[in-house]
Amino acid sequence: MNSYIKNIVLLVALLVGQAAISQDKDIPFDKRLFEDDKEGFNKATKEIKLGDYKFFDGSSNDLSEPLQHYLVAQEFNPYSSILNFRIGVCYLNSNQKFNSLEHLKFAYKVNPEVDENIKFYLAQAYQLDGNFEEAIKYYGEFKDQIKPNDDAQRMFIVKKIQECRNGMKMKANPVRVWIDNLGDSINTEYSEFSPVISADNRVLFFTGRRPDSKGGKTDKSGLFYEDVYVSKRSFGGNWSTSTNVSDPVNTESHDATVGLAPDGKSLLIYKGINSKNGDIFITKEKADGSWEEPQSIGDNINSEFHESSASLSFDEKTLFFVSDKPDGFGQHDIYVSYWDEELKEWGVAENLGETINTEYEEKGVFFHPDNRTLYFSSNGHNNIGGLDIFKSVYDAESGEWSKPENIGYPINTPDDDIYFVVTGNERYAYYSSYRADGLGEKDIYQITFLGDRKDPLLAEARLLETDVMDDEEIADNQNNVVDNFTNNNKTFVVKGKVVDGKTKNGISSNLSIINSKTNEKVKELITNPDGTYSVILEAGESYAFTVSKDAYTIASQNVVSNKKDANTEKTVNFELFPPTQGETFTLRNIYFDFDKSDLRNVSVDELNKLVKIMKDHPTMVIELGGHTDTRGDALYNTWLSEARANVARDYLVNKGIDKSRIQTKGYGESSPEVSDEEIKEMKGWNAKNAGHQKNRRTVVKVIRE
Repeated sequence: MNSYIKNIVLLVALLVGQAAISQDKDIPFDKRLFEDDKEGFNKATKEIKLGDYKFFDGSSNDLSEPLQHYLVAQEFNPYSSILNFRIGVCYLNSNQKFNSLEHLKFAYKVNPEVDENIKFYLAQAYQLDGNFEEAIKYYGEFKDQIKPNDDAQRMFIVKKIQECRNGMKMKANPVRVWIDNLGDSINTEYSEFSPVISADNRVLFFTGRRPDSKGGKTDKSGLFYEDVYVSKRSFGGNWSTSTNVSDPVNTESHDATVGLAPDGKSLLIYKGINSKNGDIFITKEKADGSWEEPQSIGDNINSEFHESSASLSFDEKTLFFVSDKPDGFGQHDIYVSYWDEELKEWGVAENLGETINTEYEEKGVFFHPDNRTLYFSSNGHNNIGGLDIFKSVYDAESGEWSKPENIGYPINTPDDDIYFVVTGNERYAYYSSYRADGLGEKDIYQITFLGDRKDPLLAEARLLETDVMDDEEIADNQNNVVDNFTNNNKTFVVKGKVVDGKTKNGISSNLSIINSKTNEKVKELITNPDGTYSVILEAGESYAFTVSKDAYTIASQNVVSNKKDANTEKTVNFELFPPTQGETFTLRNIYFDFDKSDLRNVSVDELNKLVKIMKDHPTMVIELGGHTDTRGDALYNTWLSEARANVARDYLVNKGIDKSRIQTKGYGESSPEVSDEEIKEMKGWNAKNAGHQKNRRTVVKVIRE
């Protein structure tokens, strides 16, 4: 008979006089029960003392350190009610909360009086497990034992019961989504969290706590310091193996992802030594793909308090961020700041108000590229436990935010759900979560939003599949996968590549985008080192795209969209050529109304780029060739086209270009790019008008370099 069996027999004889005992009995750490293994008993009790020291000192809400000691003692004697209770509480205050339930159930079963708060902790564990009915039962029983004058604790328990009731309703009506682990190209055995995504779903940054962190340091819990990692993908492709972003983004201290501009080129990061002391910094990607030295976002944002999350608007003129500074409604609140163009700094921050912020926590803010939808995490609205993800939509006319809406189960769980980001077309979202199917302590997951059921049998069969559809599959399966997450999405993606027209190699260049109707510049960016780019634009508008680069000509396109283009993707490529003799290039955004030679304001941006080319090449002589559409008399169109070319010439002269360097010629309707036959075949006025607009162009020919 081994020592453990002897101990059980002794316990039976001493306590209950029975011949046997099961693990349903409480076996305390009594040295009389373990006389045959004094060394093991002494080691176990020493671990308990070390654990108790950290458990009761109240210095941290993170109980992972005492948990490590308790688990060593648990290996020696797994049947102590007190030890199981403390292990359960430690798990509840760790990143492995789901492990708490079995320990607390055992402790309560063998010793219901193990601790006066056992029912409260047991209720929490049942809530985390999604067993809301049992959680309500134990919360209710715990509420009955609260002292009459302890109103604060009673109200807290009432809130927890309401969370469980919310959970029961949402669990009965789940949102149609797939939630998939991103796999080992992103996730490891270590912790990955706080994903931020470019609007086109091709660049993913996240925070990891891995051995290859820049400093290689660990904190007191044994976890590596935070660093920023990146992964990229092509359209419809898989995510590349993630890599450490390295200098100058990562340092030997904590560096974490906070937010990413929709184009993926401005990265907001958190720098700090602990959870109570840190600021938000911004870094921008250079033309060669490296990153600038991170700079503080400014004193109107950063304070002596905790700024933990931020998100830029599409035009990077508005910043939403999270802070726990004392003038808020609760613990952490969401604030907004606007870019001051004159001062070149962020303005004084404003609290978003009580519609968004509560007396509890609001964190993990994300502003969608549609410029109206705000996502954030909160445990103060109608959550189902911990932090849940909510969305609110801004009404520009009333200047008010809509009542925050819980985005539903199973995206939201009874645990903390935070750092939720949505792609520009709103088909996908990403967040970090601790789940049973994870590869490590925390993993990053992709959410795919599903549409209304079209055929119940087909839909159920598809839901049984484990693979996530890529963009191209979704395009082929619109009946099953649609934008059902927000019905008011009005954006579309424009992607493409800028290449050297001679070598066909991709080149980094300047791209400006102007709304042709409002004359407002909506975006200006530098394409990637390989020439690729992607932007999110509002559907139903017309845009003037102009690409330029030093020592090259100009390339331009007019991109016309309608409301039906929402959630689609257009490809617009450009070629740039060195301005050598005989070279021609077309200015497509020199706009004239039908039958007029008056220059529209939207033409200025493109003409200014031509001015720069002429000044960079002071001996260059060019011909401006005017072209019209085919409507109207041919002779009249020749005159009109030359008049338009002269208007463009006069603009260049007014900007300092010698008139002798500019020849003009009117070609009229003689060289249409889109024939009348092609235009007749087009459907709809907008399409036909776009065809005529393409013919109304200005062609630049280099006469002498």
